[in-house]
Amino acid sequence: MSEFALVYAKDILENKRKICLLIDESTTFSGKSVLVLCLRAAVASDSDVRTFVFDLVELEGTTANDITTAVMECLHKHGFHEDFLRECLIALACDGASVMLGKQAGVAAQLQIRYPGLFVWHCSNHRLELAVGDVMKEISGINHFQIFFDKLYSLYHASPKNQRELRQCAKEIEQRFLVIGRVLSIRWVASSERSVKAVWQSFSSLHQHFSKAAVDQQRDARDRAKYAGLDNILTSCSFLKNVGIMLDALAELSDFSRQLQRNDTTLPDAEKLLTRAVRVFESMVNTPGPYTEEAMQACSSLTFRGVGLHVKSKFPEINAPQFYRSLAENLKTRFSTTKSSHVSTKLADTPKTDSMKLFTQHIKLIYPENWPEDSMDIQYGDKDVRQLCQILRVNVVDSIMVFRE
Repeated sequence: MSEFALVYAKDILENKRKICLLIDESTTFSGKSVLVLCLRAAVASDSDVRTFVFDLVELEGTTANDITTAVMECLHKHGFHEDFLRECLIALACDGASVMLGKQAGVAAQLQIRYPGLFVWHCSNHRLELAVGDVMKEISGINHFQIFFDKLYSLYHASPKNQRELRQCAKEIEQRFLVIGRVLSIRWVASSERSVKAVWQSFSSLHQHFSKAAVDQQRDARDRAKYAGLDNILTSCSFLKNVGIMLDALAELSDFSRQLQRNDTTLPDAEKLLTRAVRVFESMVNTPGPYTEEAMQACSSLTFRGVGLHVKSKFPEINAPQFYRSLAENLKTRFSTTKSSHVSTKLADTPKTDSMKLFTQHIKLIYPENWPEDSMDIQYGDKDVRQLCQILRVNVVDSIMVFRE
């Protein structure tokens, strides 16, 4: 535990401040499983809410029981005894893995047995990644797109020679060399956006490298055929349109993801961001985004960044309206519950959805910008404040008095 974490922990214990526990399982470079524990609490003052790394614990195993045991031992070791936790531990946030949010024996379920009032929240950014995963399963053509990027990743990350050749091609045409990574894998959408944008911006360099390698007699026939095939896909109109479609989507998703990661983003803020993202994707069903529009114009002229394009290709084209509609629906579904839903669009209308809407409604009424403009009844919002006090286990009378002021 760091020095400032010790100071924060001491303040939390001395003042019996309410805490939220954030946990995430990870793996070290040496392959060991570890658990990252973060705390969110009002430290130093009631208005100074901070999230900080509390401790890093090496795990003996990765089952729900192992993780729960590690969490409790860590908290107890630092002086967070059972009486304090029953009174002050109000929320748990984690990803949606079954070991964390399994209904019967997940970590959250086990902690809720110990602390019945514990509020469990499924990480919003993880929901975003799951929504993207749902879209990948529903829309044909995306898997071919991902496979092509995996080939590029393997081509340039497994061979320093290929990296040098691509870098030289970029230098020859005065283009900035961009590293190409995987897309739509376990990485966050922001990483996928960077990888797809790298191909978009390095299009000429890639074509030059592929076309040179395809006729390089120092390579064997199999290698030359591989590069010729990659160049054929790269310069096809269907692939370029797919890149434009994906870039428009990933640009919006990356912005959404970054906003969710801000320390000052509130639940009402997140709901507004979600509504905006959904509206953008619904609009893109009929109105192409800037990258898609540029790709369509390039296909009309059969040239992009000085490279000739062709239309004869078996590379499947993503159905843009279906893709954006699926994104909008899956985002709404994945963000409609407080916990992991493990479902796609078909099971959106559930009791959990109603509880999420109700919780969001309670939160909204705290903020003055959501109050009606005309004169209000003195008891306006009291019921919602009481509900929140019950969830967060804070004093009802004091909270209502402050709210009325």
